[in-house]
Amino acid sequence: MVIKEIILEESDFKQFRSWIDLNLEALTWQGRNEEQFEEFWSLFFINGLSLEQMMSRFHYAYVKGEIGPLISWFNWLKEKFLSFVFISKDISLYELAKVSNYPVSEVATILRNFFIEVFPHKDEYFNTRFQVGNISSENLYISYDEVKKDLDIKMDIKSSNPDDVMPSMEVTLYKEWDIFLSKMKKDLYNPTLNLKKIRSNASLKKQLFFVGEIFALLLLGILFIYGVKVGNEWYEKYLTSKIRIYEPQFLWLDKSLKFKPKAAGMAAEDLKLKVKNLEEIATADEEEVFYDEEERYDPESEVILTSWDALPRDFDVADLEQSEFEEQKKGGYRDTRYGNKKVYRVMMKSDQPNLSKDKLNILLDRYRVTQVDQVKPGTAVPGGSYYNLHVPLKYLKEFLAQVMEVDDAILFESRTRTRNPPGKTKVFVWIKEI
Repeated sequence: MVIKEIILEESDFKQFRSWIDLNLEALTWQGRNEEQFEEFWSLFFINGLSLEQMMSRFHYAYVKGEIGPLISWFNWLKEKFLSFVFISKDISLYELAKVSNYPVSEVATILRNFFIEVFPHKDEYFNTRFQVGNISSENLYISYDEVKKDLDIKMDIKSSNPDDVMPSMEVTLYKEWDIFLSKMKKDLYNPTLNLKKIRSNASLKKQLFFVGEIFALLLLGILFIYGVKVGNEWYEKYLTSKIRIYEPQFLWLDKSLKFKPKAAGMAAEDLKLKVKNLEEIATADEEEVFYDEEERYDPESEVILTSWDALPRDFDVADLEQSEFEEQKKGGYRDTRYGNKKVYRVMMKSDQPNLSKDKLNILLDRYRVTQVDQVKPGTAVPGGSYYNLHVPLKYLKEFLAQVMEVDDAILFESRTRTRNPPGKTKVFVWIKEI
């Protein structure tokens, strides 16, 4: 594919200046610097320049701007000029990138930002159409005619919105503007000046600056680690010098003490009897302390319901009858310290949580399910979504059956002291993202 070079004429520059709608009163500080600005414009935009030469001039201005306001203004002017050429010359994104000698992805980003600024309500369309990841992207050859056809644009679009400050920025007010104008008159008309070399040197400076930052960070990291190590060693020595170990000194011990001999006339049997009595007393005390006549039962835990037959036959009297788990596993005994109201929890795993939430929301409307307190159904929590619901008793069994078919899920039965509204019971649903 042969790509023709774009040559820009004086009429193109006049049309571009009218298109960006510059506020000369503000730019030239109420006309005081109008002569300097017109001189800049006439020297910068010359009849017969190619688009690649214009991009080199914009890059020269970007490098020589020196201060932030001038650099931002020249960068804004360059992006508007690329957008103007794309609209007025009816070329594709790929052709524009080639003739301007700019990366395709960078040109696509500039055009996307421009169109989103003009048509903010169509941001999704422009984000998709100007997404160019590599040279094989299907959006590589998009043109302005194709955009007009897709969006049915029948009017001339403006360069920017009325709130844009760039057309009115007082760039000629800075002293650096005069310095830049003098350099430009000297450099751009110097036959020995190579704009491509300036661009490559600027890129090399950025790379060297980046490498220097990396080395500086590594040096600071090494110095920090070395400082911490030296500080720890010094503090360890300091603590060691302050620690003293003392051995116990039993100066009060009277080493002259001796055990008295066995009292005369005391039989050995009497001594044994007293020792036996002491042992019996100690044993009795231990039995009294640790003996507990109360028969203990483990607290009731959650029950996994593996079939619909395990659900109560009548939810109106569900709290009055024992579950199958209690009858078979607990022998009919129940620990009621955690309440006697039943609630149900559904633990669901889903690799498409948004689709599961949509299906679950349909069920909430169908069975007149309401939220508990201020907890919105489907509240996002770390790892998934959470539902805290009140389900009418007459729909409970059918609702749970439908929920279990949404995705891979397990149904639990639990006990609670919380009172439910009349005719309703509480159901928790947790959708865990896989």
